[in-house]
Amino acid sequence: MGSDDIDTLGATYVFLSNAACVRNVDPALSFEQVFNFIQGYYVQCLRKDPDSKWANSRYSAGWDLVRWFVSMWDDRRESKYFGLIKSSLAELYREGSPELRSCIEVAIIEHLFEREAIRKFFEDWRDDPELGKAYDAGTLWVEGGGTSPLSEKRPPHN
Repeated sequence: MGSDDIDTLGATYVFLSNAACVRNVDPALSFEQVFNFIQGYYVQCLRKDPDSKWANSRYSAGWDLVRWFVSMWDDRRESKYFGLIKSSLAELYREGSPELRSCIEVAIIEHLFEREAIRKFFEDWRDDPELGKAYDAGTLWVEGGGTSPLSEKRPPHN
């Protein structure tokens, strides 16, 4: 989980994405450990946009991040986790290239905003000179009728 190699991180991510595999780890991994790994992995993929056999590309990491966020939202995880993801996205957006900013808008924010409650959670971005662009893109997507299976409600994880 502490590797610098993106392929190793990608393979670890695949393993950790399978609840049955995670249940077999001894000693058990905490939610916090898995959360920190997955969040860090997504940040790396978004920053680097790897062309890899194992690791996600920038856009596929963004789509997976949406599903992960929505799943935790539906599982009613502690709000601190959503704050950490939101802060990471804000930092990436502010520091990112035009390509990274576009990915955050199109692959992540637009689809998160399909959920009204999540859109409200990001409301503080609206008046920010930089983040407001992402907020507007997400709002425009929803107001234009944009929908996707990424934000659909799923059964709770056990």
